[in-house]
Amino acid sequence: MDLLFNDLAKLRRTHIAAVLCGVPLIAVAFGAANYSANSGTLSAGWQSYWSQATLFYGMLFMVVGIAIIAAAAWRVEHRGGNWHTLLTSSRPAGTIAAAKLGAIATLTLLMQLIFIVCSLAGGWMSGLSGMPPWALPASSLIAVLPAVAVAAWQSFLSMVIRNFAMPIALGAVTGVISFGSIAAGAHAMQFVLPPVGLSKALWMVSSAVADANALDPKTVASITLTAAVLAVAGWLASTVYLRCVDVNA
Repeated sequence: MDLLFNDLAKLRRTHIAAVLCGVPLIAVAFGAANYSANSGTLSAGWQSYWSQATLFYGMLFMVVGIAIIAAAAWRVEHRGGNWHTLLTSSRPAGTIAAAKLGAIATLTLLMQLIFIVCSLAGGWMSGLSGMPPWALPASSLIAVLPAVAVAAWQSFLSMVIRNFAMPIALGAVTGVISFGSIAAGAHAMQFVLPPVGLSKALWMVSSAVADANALDPKTVASITLTAAVLAVAGWLASTVYLRCVDVNA
């Protein structure tokens, strides 16, 4: 637990707060603008509005946000002598990888909560009244589960690739490919690309996606199980790399 808090403390020296607030805000702004521009056809109130916000967020923005968080988390370790210190630490490699993933996942959860708050505010500013149906914010919270799988693999990429921008670019490309696989009906890609499960979770009960899943126990269980397997695989990849990498690399 002390490693987790230490990793979070390291990120306080970065501009990560701008990412946590800026990424959801931009996604909601896109969604709200699209909803307002097409209010004549998007007449289902909160569902139409929320579907537009999550469409952009699940298509690219959330994956990129996680990628930036992961890159920032590992950038600290790649500076100066921190990498050498990390590799010569007495802590087990699995514990180090888990702590870093925990820090990234914690900030991802915070970013998701900010997205929900921004979505609510954007809906009210767009003329909607009251509160949205519970299934809409619930699907956004459930999306945190597959987001951990995305975080695990982005953590691995940012650990292996010292360049700050490259893992983020790879995350963006993976997000686009995942969207294409969903549009093409390639459901098996959910077991290969973590962003697929993330998008499917965000788009549950969405009116903006043709084959959106229903928010039911079967769907949630499938997304959760797949996310758990992919997250563990990402953590194992990071652990093996930390154990095998040359301390002088």
